[in-house]
Amino acid sequence: MYSIFLVDDEELGLEMMRDYIRWEEMGIYVVGTAGNGREALEKIEATQPDIVLTDVQMPIMNGIELAKNIHECYEGMQVMFLTGHDEFHYVKSALNVGAVGYLLKPLDLNEIVSVIEKVKQRCEEVRMKKRSMEAAKANILKELSYEKNAERAADLASSFSRLTRLPESNRYALALFSIDPKEAEGGRSLEDCIGRLVSFLDYFFKAKNLEVVFVPYKEGEIGVFMEASEQPGHYAWEDLAEAIRGTLDFTVTAAVGGQDAELIHVHQLYEQMRVILNERFYEGTGTIIHANAVCNQFYSEHIPPFARKEWFDAINRLDFEQAAQDLHRHIEGLATLRIKKKIICDWSIDLVDELLEQLHEPVPEGFKRAELYHSIYNALTLNEIEDLILGTAENAVSLLGERFMDKNAKLIHKVRTMIDQNYDQPITINSLSDQVYLSPNYLRSIFKDKTGMTIHDYLTRIRLDKAKELLADGSLKIQDIAQRVGYESTSYFISLFLKNQGVTPNEYRKNI
Repeated sequence: MYSIFLVDDEELGLEMMRDYIRWEEMGIYVVGTAGNGREALEKIEATQPDIVLTDVQMPIMNGIELAKNIHECYEGMQVMFLTGHDEFHYVKSALNVGAVGYLLKPLDLNEIVSVIEKVKQRCEEVRMKKRSMEAAKANILKELSYEKNAERAADLASSFSRLTRLPESNRYALALFSIDPKEAEGGRSLEDCIGRLVSFLDYFFKAKNLEVVFVPYKEGEIGVFMEASEQPGHYAWEDLAEAIRGTLDFTVTAAVGGQDAELIHVHQLYEQMRVILNERFYEGTGTIIHANAVCNQFYSEHIPPFARKEWFDAINRLDFEQAAQDLHRHIEGLATLRIKKKIICDWSIDLVDELLEQLHEPVPEGFKRAELYHSIYNALTLNEIEDLILGTAENAVSLLGERFMDKNAKLIHKVRTMIDQNYDQPITINSLSDQVYLSPNYLRSIFKDKTGMTIHDYLTRIRLDKAKELLADGSLKIQDIAQRVGYESTSYFISLFLKNQGVTPNEYRKNI
């Protein structure tokens, strides 16, 4: 539909036009009315109608002056005149100031329909021209966003300047909006979400009388270019964020408030905003990320220590709530320190690996470790990684809970945990049986039944796995490694290593 604004100094005539002409049947809706040209100009600035139908003779500012002002200020807005037979000499003046038609008083409904159809054709031509212009501007800005060749960038900037009739030296600001991927699921297409977001943003900026250009980048991402002098302030952006959260049923993260740049340096602007948008990893989704809040961030490669023993103890006690709290505190610390994403992902994978190993069981059916690793490395935010770790921990607590319902399984889990934690100490079947209050023979029997291996074989596996880790440190001697994993005799350690691995410790070290 198209919008029309009505202007007439005769109150009764204005009401008649507004209420009794069947505008909606003609694909028109009345966006506002005014009693003179000056009042009309003020309201037109706010409503931005497609068509203005105005009387010619009015006090304060007549229709001819109003048309001149509209023609100068609003490109593409169509003006029609309402005139009486005795004022027909004004029509020539009306046409000279860009009017597209006129209606004679008293109004004839058939004549109105005929004239409106012609005006609507003009409106559609204006819309098509505007869409074509906006698409051309968006394409140039998108090319400039990636173009680093100075000569090519200068040519593109010149083309943009000709389209907009603005100097090439104009400076522009960019805001980068991204639909959060997981929020665009659940039956909604990303294209639909983008369309709704652009419509919402278009309404927001038009309400603030800001001319912007929307540039589609990668999937689910839209750039909003505007003249640097007109970009909203901090609180206006926050108002927009609140409006998005209250209106759209999906979340959007945006990077705003970056440096402005001339057209030839738009690629630097885009790169800067991408860096700011990537802060979503730490800040979370559904937020407005301001450039000044992250411009001085220091990104660390040194991950702080995590109390793993206490965390695993909580899981072994089936205290999932405590484990979740401990992990959350640590994750918050990683965000504060801005630990680099890859380092966090590597740490997370290592933690999950250790958790799965401590289950002392094959990975539960349907649980695909490779998919979990892929999900961690491709997580959009740190909170997603936390959820993935917690999901694994919750599965572990559930599995242990089921296992502990079996008295013997609970005892064997305790024995394996004692071996895991004390492999470097002298361990005998008697010392283990004393701690679980079982006879050595009975412990041997149920351990083999539940694990498929002897206690000695399990202890050997744990010790040799640790020895292989230590062999990566070239500063450690073989005898030192043997003692660290619980073997007083270096020769016995070497023969055991050769028997199980097929190579000596030194040969293994050379192949690392």
